[in-house]
Amino acid sequence: PLIRRAVDVAIRMMGEQFVCGETIDAALRASRARHDRGFRYSFDMLGEAALTEADAGRYFRDYETALHAIGRSAQNATARDILDRDGLSIKLSALHPRYARAQRDRVMAELLPRLLHLARLARRYDIGLNIDAEESERLDLSLDLLDALCADPGLAGWNGIGFVVQAYGKRAPAVLDWIIALARRTGRRIMVRLVKGAYWDSEIKKAQVDGLADFPVYTRKCHTDISYLACARKMLAAGDALFPQFATHNARTVASIHAMAGDGFRHGDYEFQCLHGMGESLYDHVVGAANLDRPCRIYAPVGSHETLLAYLVRRLLENGANSSFVNQIGDAAIPLDRLVADPVATARALAAA
Repeated sequence: PLIRRAVDVAIRMMGEQFVCGETIDAALRASRARHDRGFRYSFDMLGEAALTEADAGRYFRDYETALHAIGRSAQNATARDILDRDGLSIKLSALHPRYARAQRDRVMAELLPRLLHLARLARRYDIGLNIDAEESERLDLSLDLLDALCADPGLAGWNGIGFVVQAYGKRAPAVLDWIIALARRTGRRIMVRLVKGAYWDSEIKKAQVDGLADFPVYTRKCHTDISYLACARKMLAAGDALFPQFATHNARTVASIHAMAGDGFRHGDYEFQCLHGMGESLYDHVVGAANLDRPCRIYAPVGSHETLLAYLVRRLLENGANSSFVNQIGDAAIPLDRLVADPVATARALAAA
């Protein structure tokens, strides 16, 4: 009982750090302070893949409730447009208990109507709806649903559809090319959140268990960092088709994107993103006229401590690694030149070794 109690207390303490609120209304209240300082939010209702139809129905109702709450809050705000308003991130596997490539026909028949309902509700309030990234084996199915969403006549001309691309995936540049073509074909800008990637350990393990000839993700951090910058350059060059959203806690990556984009920033060119409880200290030096004056959106999980564990494990694995910028910046023994090392130079040194 003592150990169980200690673990419960530890989870609750970390929950207070990484979760914005136990309910969407509580999260909206908690976000006001940073709103006043120029930050935006993308809320995420915590939860993992649905195991039953009852799970999927519950997550669907949670998303629906969140959209109404965020939408009502957005109507009372002074945001200029959808890019300034808070949005919602959704996990497709939470909306269907058989979210797998082998069940494609069933997923398209049963999940797509739910997704369209949520998207139309988001359009009614004119707030962004972002499709979160998942494991690589689900990518094709997610792209099929994105394609169907963009083809829906009821969403024509709306720029609130979003998608997450993981730079550690070896298909990331090709996925971006596909999304750019889709956006131009359907006459819209798609919001694309570029992240390093959150499922590295499980991707590596699954590839080994399945006996694959190669891994679907890069196995070295420097290669992921290079992929991220290459994808960022591609996104900035396609501003007519994409609204780039660069999610990173790495100060060097922020500086690289700022340099690539140039000084002539205009509203709607791009934004940065960070995780609630993890990246705000960096972006306090980015947001606002006294700093770089670039917008930042905070990805804010919402839910009870009971739903936190899986999300927390991913964050700890992602940022607890020895190579993580977030981990290294807190270590006074690591010199600055190593902290901001050029990933291209690092990769070349590895190749020459």
